Amino acid sequence: MDRSSSTFNGYRLGARAAAAAAGIAPPVNALDSEKVMSGDVPAMLEWFGGGARAAGVTVTPETAMRMSTVWRCVTLISGGIMSLPLRVFRRTDNGGQERADDHPLARLLRDAPNDDMSGPEMVELATMAVMLQGNAYVLIRQSRNGTVTGLDFYQPLQVSPFRSGGRTWYRFTNLDGSQEVHDADYVIHWRGPGRGSDGIRALSPIGYHAQTIGVGLATRDYTATQFERGLLTNDYFTLPDGITPAQKEEFRQWLEARAQGVANANKPLILQGGAEWKRNAYTARDAQLLELLQYSSLDVARIFGVPGFMIGDMEKSTSWGTGIEHQGIGFVRYTLRPHLRRFAAELNRKLFPPVGNRRSEYFIEFEVDGLMEGDSKSQGEYFRIALGGNQLPGFMSVNEVRRLKNLPPIPGGDTVYVPPPPAPPDHNGGPPLDDDDPGTDPDDPEEETDDEP
Repeated sequence: MDRSSSTFNGYRLGARAAAAAAGIAPPVNALDSEKVMSGDVPAMLEWFGGGARAAGVTVTPETAMRMSTVWRCVTLISGGIMSLPLRVFRRTDNGGQERADDHPLARLLRDAPNDDMSGPEMVELATMAVMLQGNAYVLIRQSRNGTVTGLDFYQPLQVSPFRSGGRTWYRFTNLDGSQEVHDADYVIHWRGPGRGSDGIRALSPIGYHAQTIGVGLATRDYTATQFERGLLTNDYFTLPDGITPAQKEEFRQWLEARAQGVANANKPLILQGGAEWKRNAYTARDAQLLELLQYSSLDVARIFGVPGFMIGDMEKSTSWGTGIEHQGIGFVRYTLRPHLRRFAAELNRKLFPPVGNRRSEYFIEFEVDGLMEGDSKSQGEYFRIALGGNQLPGFMSVNEVRRLKNLPPIPGGDTVYVPPPPAPPDHNGGPPLDDDDPGTDPDDPEEETDDEP
C-alpha cells in the first residue's frame, strides 16, 4: 500500500479506508486479489458476465425477470420490505426503547441516503439484488470527522469482494470507470441465505435454480413461437414427384410469406400441381403445455417462498374465510422476516457497531405491523386489547394508536392503561364492604341481630 498517495494495489482508497488499511493490508498481486473457484459455477458465470444455459435458453437475472412469476415474486418481496418503516430506536434506562426520529441516520434511511434515490427505493433495489443475485452492496460515505454523509447503492456486478491480509475488502467500480477499494467496515453487505465457496458472497437464487427458471422461459418461448408461426404450427405438405430442391425452397418461402402469423391463421390456402396439405393431430393440451406452465410457475414461487395465491394461482386455494389471511401472515413470518432480520442486523453492525462488550445506545429495526394489518374489524379488536380492553393491562397508549392511523395526538393520550389494584379485604378476611351496602354491620352494638330474645 502506498500511504503517501492513499492507494491500494493501484486503486484509490477513501480517506477513512486508507487510514484503516494503514499497516493492515499487505501488498497483493492482481491474481490474488480476486479468486474464482472452479467449483462455484454460478460465481464463475457471474464473474465472466454470462449465465447458465438451461432448457435451451440462457438464464441470467435480466432474462429471468422476463418470466412473469419471477417478476411477481421479486417485486412482491422487495415491495413488501420497502413499504415497512425503517426506524432508528434508542434504548432507555428502564430497559425499554423509544423512537429516535431526530437521529441523523434516521433522516438518511428515511428520506435521502444519496442524491439519486429515496430511502425506500434503496431498500427496494437492495432487496431485488438479493432476490436475483444473492448480494447487495451499500457504500458508507463519511466526512473527515467520521460523520456518515451518505449511503451509495451499487449493483452487484459493480462490486468485487476479496480477502487480503486477514481482512475483507471490496472493489467498487463507478459509472465513470474509476475504481475504489474499501475496507469491510465501510460497506453494508446485504446477503441472502448461505455463503458461496469464497466465504463472502451469498448464494445466487437465479444461478442455483437456472434449470427451473429455464424450463419456464423455454415453455413460454415455445408457446410464443406457436402463435408466431400461426397456421404452420402442426402442418406438413406432401409435394408430387419431380419437384426440384429449388422449387421446394420457393414453395417454402411463399408459404411463410402467405400463411405465417396469427393474422393469417384462418386464411385459406390454394394448392395446385398435386400438392397436399395435412395437419398433425397434436395439440398444446397433448404436449401438456398448460400443465407445464402452471407447474413451472409454482416451482419458481417455491424458490422465493411466495404462496401460490400471491402469484395468481387460486386452483387449490380458497379466497374465503381466514385461509388467505393466514397464508399472508405465514408469508410475512417465514419469507419476509428472515430477510428483515438479516438486513437490520447488517445495518446495526455497520452503522451502530458495539464498543468493546457494550452495545450501542441506538439500533435500527423494521416495523412489521404494517404488513400484519387485517380488516377494520380485526384492527378494532387489536387496538381494543392494546388499549386495555376488558380491564386488562394495556401495552399501547391512545396517541400511539392514533399515530398508526395518521391522526394527531390528543392531550393526555400518552398514558398506557394499567388497571387499579384490587381493594384490600376486610379484617375478617371476607370481601370489602361497600359503604352503600344496606347489609348489617357486626361492629355496631345497637344493631339488632337474630340472637336477641
